Amino acid sequence: MIDEIFRARANFYAFLSRMFVEEPPYELAEDIACGEFQFSQTISFNRDFSEGLSLFEKFTKGNNNASDIHKKLCREFTRLFTGPVPAMFPYESMYIDGSMMAMSLLKVKEKYRKAELKRVQDYHEPEDHIAMELGFMSNLCSNNARDSQRMQNDFLKDHLSKWVPAFCDELCEKSTNDFFRGIGKITKGFLISERELLDELHEGKG
Repeated sequence: MIDEIFRARANFYAFLSRMFVEEPPYELAEDIACGEFQFSQTISFNRDFSEGLSLFEKFTKGNNNASDIHKKLCREFTRLFTGPVPAMFPYESMYIDGSMMAMSLLKVKEKYRKAELKRVQDYHEPEDHIAMELGFMSNLCSNNARDSQRMQNDFLKDHLSKWVPAFCDELCEKSTNDFFRGIGKITKGFLISERELLDELHEGKG
């Protein structure tokens, strides 16, 4: 059961990372159009997560054309994150330090170094981009050894939990698209459930 939970966590972190790294793939639009876009039942559904699911459901109603869905998603992703003048800057340094390439970035790099995580060469965003931080957690969840769980707990507490909830709130405010507003709610809710899960695991080992 624990292995199943850790696999589900790794997959869900990877999914969230993919939603922020670049425009959503056409295959996602096809899944939405066909009604096949669903979440694992092993993921905890708290209030924020449930609100995100409701926003997804609202988005999918009347949207059954994959091409139209994909255009809407790509247009909103571009407006929010890539510009020419993006509405948001999904970097830890911006939320913690108030500027890019600041101390938070150095701390994140050090976490990656200790975990022996190598940078993907064709990915040009700074290491404190939300997609990279979520991807890092996905990698850690793929290994549920004691050291990995400690690193998960530390990274969640010291980094993701400190700035991503505020980022998600801003995403919900600034997005005009229920899919991305749903992503914001679900990401926030998932991280809340993650804190609870890792606290329980830590107490169980204590």
